[in-house]
Amino acid sequence: MMSGDQESLNLVLRRRGSLDEAKFRRFVELARKVAVFDPEHKLWRVSPSKLVLLNKSELEELLAELPSLSALTAGEVEELREAWRRLRAGTVIVRSASLELLGDGAVLRKVLESLDQYLFSSDGSLRLKSLLYLGSFAREAEQRLGIKVLFDIRLLRVTLERVDGRLRWQFSILDDILVSKLAELGTLRYFVERALLSPEGVYEGSELVERRLKVVRVLWREKCVTTPVALYQKYLKFLESEGFTVENKVEELPDIQIHLQKRFELLPHQEDAFRAWHRARRGTIAIFTRGGKSFIALEAIYSLRKPTLILVTTKELLQTWLEYIERYLGVPRHLIGVVGAGERRLSGITVATYTSAVKALDALKGRFEFVVFDEAHHVPATTFKSIALNVDAVYRMALSATPERRDRNEHILYELCGDLVFKLTYSDLVRLRVVAPIERFESIFAEGKEEKLSKLVQLLRKYETSKVLVFTQYLTTAEEVYARLLKEGFKAELITGETPSLKRELAFKRFLEGRVNVLVTTTVLDEGITVPDAEVAVIYEGTGEARQMIQRIGRVLGYQPGKTAKVFELVDILNSREKSAYLRRSWVRELYIEGMKYYLENVTSFSESTTSYQRRMDYYLD
Repeated sequence: MMSGDQESLNLVLRRRGSLDEAKFRRFVELARKVAVFDPEHKLWRVSPSKLVLLNKSELEELLAELPSLSALTAGEVEELREAWRRLRAGTVIVRSASLELLGDGAVLRKVLESLDQYLFSSDGSLRLKSLLYLGSFAREAEQRLGIKVLFDIRLLRVTLERVDGRLRWQFSILDDILVSKLAELGTLRYFVERALLSPEGVYEGSELVERRLKVVRVLWREKCVTTPVALYQKYLKFLESEGFTVENKVEELPDIQIHLQKRFELLPHQEDAFRAWHRARRGTIAIFTRGGKSFIALEAIYSLRKPTLILVTTKELLQTWLEYIERYLGVPRHLIGVVGAGERRLSGITVATYTSAVKALDALKGRFEFVVFDEAHHVPATTFKSIALNVDAVYRMALSATPERRDRNEHILYELCGDLVFKLTYSDLVRLRVVAPIERFESIFAEGKEEKLSKLVQLLRKYETSKVLVFTQYLTTAEEVYARLLKEGFKAELITGETPSLKRELAFKRFLEGRVNVLVTTTVLDEGITVPDAEVAVIYEGTGEARQMIQRIGRVLGYQPGKTAKVFELVDILNSREKSAYLRRSWVRELYIEGMKYYLENVTSFSESTTSYQRRMDYYLD
């Protein structure tokens, strides 16, 4: 099978009269060198791509013998010679085994002069430096020089299989240049954060240090390389860009045997995101907090019906996902697998925390074909990398509010889950009436712990009729704030990582129902939980991470007609850690402020359409 014929020839070969068995076999042997059999008309049609492969002596030997076995006339013999001359004058042939170039001397010299970057001379012959260059060489030779390059198309065919949880890329030839490039593609570069300490051991900040991890294996004898399944899209895009054809023979896992019922409808922006993801069934979706990313994943689960693993950051999000799968896909809770929160039970649809999944990688291998990386931007690079490389699911979806990371590792997210395929900003969501606009975004400064507590009390007095979320970073701070608010007569609840599950659910329920209007919490509610009518977020204490700030603000951005959100930061300027954290996250304000004046002026005129399914939940997942 050659890469293509340069011209068509109206020449056919028919055997001469009745030949004995030996002569007939010889006729077929010779015919196969220059022609292909036409079974419909029972004759052999001369193929330019076969004819041009013969050198001059081979051609003359064939033409000396073939007329005695066929009905070829003297005129047709000469026509074959002339066709061969024309073909050889504008054609270069690539030998499959050695990548040696064959053709007319003048043609080869012309090629060498113009395309020497792809070629080298060895033992008096001209060869391609690498199989990697074949596609580009053939394209440029034809476009720039008008010279057709003929080669066996199987040279550029790569067979892809999944073996023992890894992708096996089978090539026709491996050479140093090709392997070097494949190894480069299979070397991950990522950053780790290293603390900077003063000579006295005081923390002074951090720096990013690059690390490299080679995840590709080269099997020279077998002419193949193996990679993690996570790198499927990266290798596929590269090989196709170089002219290779990848024959995908990956055998997928069977569909799940769990009955799914679709009990939701996507909003228009979610439909757009799902379509963008579904083209490759891999990719990163970046929709700002409260944009309903999780329903896009539910649509993918329903559409694919493949064994699915959903990875989440906290046990609160794990419980929320269980609620979603049960309510919106109709899957009974006992049929959903759980890895985390003290459980390890696998099923056709399984929800796991990242921290538990990384400890159960052997159990997860070979079990899932679709994996959802929820809030992927929030996971430490080492943890994310370990899971993404070892879970061998073909289909992947990363969900993120802000894929850009402070540690600059967002490229790892794209490499291992798929490119960024859809993005919506906060302003986009306000315009779509998916989230509420922010009316006030203020920083309040205090000198010392006591003044900070007093200013918090003053602030909450102004919003006694509003639902308020107060975020702290540390358990002791949360307990101090909670105690002070109770002393001041506020109706408040406290939820921390130490709060027992039942007590936590009851406290949150009281807040949802309005029996208390202030909820003090630590990082445990940074992500995933939203109260539609909560209006005020108080960042009493936090890190300098922009992601944390964005997630906390998102807890009060649930859309309701006429609602506006208020965000306040309280900063103790005598505390160097708090000042540093405030300065590091200060740019986040710009994500919300731009364009908000227009939306605030028009918010009271927003007419309510039919309440969407996303706003009928007791718990809200983003």
